[in-house]
Amino acid sequence: MRAFLLAAVLAFVGCTETYDYDPATAGEAEGGGREPRAKNPSQFVRSIYADLLGRAPESYDFTLQINGQGDLRLPLDEEGQLVATLDGIGDSQPMRNLIANGLLSGEELSLPAKVDVKSREFIGEQFRKLLGREPNPYELQVFVNEWESDPAVGPKAIIRAIIGSREYQSQ
Repeated sequence: MRAFLLAAVLAFVGCTETYDYDPATAGEAEGGGREPRAKNPSQFVRSIYADLLGRAPESYDFTLQINGQGDLRLPLDEEGQLVATLDGIGDSQPMRNLIANGLLSGEELSLPAKVDVKSREFIGEQFRKLLGREPNPYELQVFVNEWESDPAVGPKAIIRAIIGSREYQSQ
């Protein structure tokens, strides 16, 4: 410890030159940036339906017959019910993940089998579709590494990861 302090003092005493640097900036130009805000529940529900199912949430009557008798009609409003649920809880992120997983696991969406697609092409396509941009080299490599090293990581896991990202969740 004493040797370290001695070296620090000698280094400080030996430094006689100072340098002036122009201020540096990163990111967007001043005033052009924005703080990301989470999509409100209605925006989230509409965007996930459009991105995954290619349609808007629907309203319809669910009809139930018991022993062929008495029609029981229950009005269902996909957007209204999901938005009300998301609005009713403080931290909606876990519920958003459940909604995404439910849509990804449903019969209305068909995803290719992992063996039927090339990882890099599929990952790039999902970034373009869901985020509107190409993955950067680091993102692409991380996703490809997971795809190749874990048999459980396939199309569904890739889409779920992108949808769960802060970038997808913000507007």
